[in-house]
Amino acid sequence: MVDENTENSMRPEEIEGSLPEEALHDEKRSGQKGLSFKMVKNIFTRQRKVALIIDAPNLLRRINNRQIRLEDIEKIADRLGQIKVAKVILNRHAPQKLLKAIENSGYEPIVASGDIYIRMAIEVIDCVFSKNINMIIVASRHARCAPILRAAKANGIDTAIIGFQPGFSVAVQNAADMAFQLEL
Repeated sequence: MVDENTENSMRPEEIEGSLPEEALHDEKRSGQKGLSFKMVKNIFTRQRKVALIIDAPNLLRRINNRQIRLEDIEKIADRLGQIKVAKVILNRHAPQKLLKAIENSGYEPIVASGDIYIRMAIEVIDCVFSKNINMIIVASRHARCAPILRAAKANGIDTAIIGFQPGFSVAVQNAADMAFQLEL
């Protein structure tokens, strides 16, 4: 229940006056009057804008006849904020069917011609210097992602790591602000 006498409560006209400039432009382009539910939810929850970078060769694999799915990773990312960037880094041996499945799931598949951790670092740093990202989530188990997370943290970005056992590096878990372990 909302108390209308509370100092922190805002009336709809006050909310519109406090909207970021880009939200007002979006409203004008769409031709809608007022605020959408999603916009109001983001204002009140101050939801983070998240970039999700997935290490496909290390994470999207079959272990003990169980497969990690993109949906499992996305559930965790959704709890942390609104996903603005979703990229899956693959090596050059990735089959075309996997690329198509990733693309159909709404992710951007990126095939690294060389070392995938170099490509992940490029993508993460690109997101760090993007003005609309507040948090970077890396889905990997490998310790080579620790410097990537430290670089993001050094630039004031919140970080999280998603992985699973066996082989979930303690170093990468300690490098992130938050660590999440998927169950197989």
